[in-house]
Amino acid sequence: MNGSATAAAEEGSTLLGAPIGPGSLVWKYAGDWRNMLFLGRTGIMQNMHPAVGAALQDHSNFFDNPWDRLVRSVPQIQGMIYDADNEEQAARVRDYHKPLKGTDSRGERYHALNPDVYWWTHATFVELNIAINEYFGTPLTDAQKDQLIAEGVTWWRMYGLSDRVLVSNYAEFKEYWDRTIDEVLERNATTDFALRLDRQKIPTMPGIPEPVWSVIWRPVMAFNLWLANGLMPERAREILGMRPWGRVDQAAFTVFCNTVRYTWPLLPDRLKYAPRAYAGIKRVRGK
Repeated sequence: MNGSATAAAEEGSTLLGAPIGPGSLVWKYAGDWRNMLFLGRTGIMQNMHPAVGAALQDHSNFFDNPWDRLVRSVPQIQGMIYDADNEEQAARVRDYHKPLKGTDSRGERYHALNPDVYWWTHATFVELNIAINEYFGTPLTDAQKDQLIAEGVTWWRMYGLSDRVLVSNYAEFKEYWDRTIDEVLERNATTDFALRLDRQKIPTMPGIPEPVWSVIWRPVMAFNLWLANGLMPERAREILGMRPWGRVDQAAFTVFCNTVRYTWPLLPDRLKYAPRAYAGIKRVRGK
């Protein structure tokens, strides 16, 4: 699996990837429903990048229906891990972004497939596999974090983009992560919009009838924004101007995290994984 992805690495690169098929950490966590608990946090952090925020404003219906990006993006990215034709799926995901270019909030030209831009969005998904375990599972060991970064290298190379943005271990990844938050990310129109979704009604969440959504939308969105606040890195929270996180918030957050942490292992796989991921898991088990 992923042989052509490895072969697609640039000549001269000394970075080693790791398989992302069955038995890998990416396979174990990328299709996990706990990803959805990070929906607000991951989406907002992606949108804090000037190029990503500008692309959403210039090329999407984000302000009319923010769910549309979720419905389109998450299953497609999961397909890169779990589909039988995962490398072809990676090419499709990459090519969706080819037309996305313009000028960002800083007056700089952007293209969605610029490796520096695309790597940030990829990095948020790699980091998510670490954060899921930090907050809602068993924290990964240093060795597991390094393994996950190596798997992230293989995952990245499936896109066929430049190796120059890659890191070789978790220490380098963490340095990149912190530096990007400090020096690149910003508050912008997309993040401001996301942070007021408990006050501004949006179209119905997929799978929920409109009459039900009309009743529950405010508490649902308020909870998601509260959860995003709790999960957000402190420096990102400051940039966004999110409300202070108090002791009562932290106490409730700890109870919520522990509830997920201790009940999750009791669930069967069919309830732990999103449909596209579980279909891939069943396909492999059937061999």
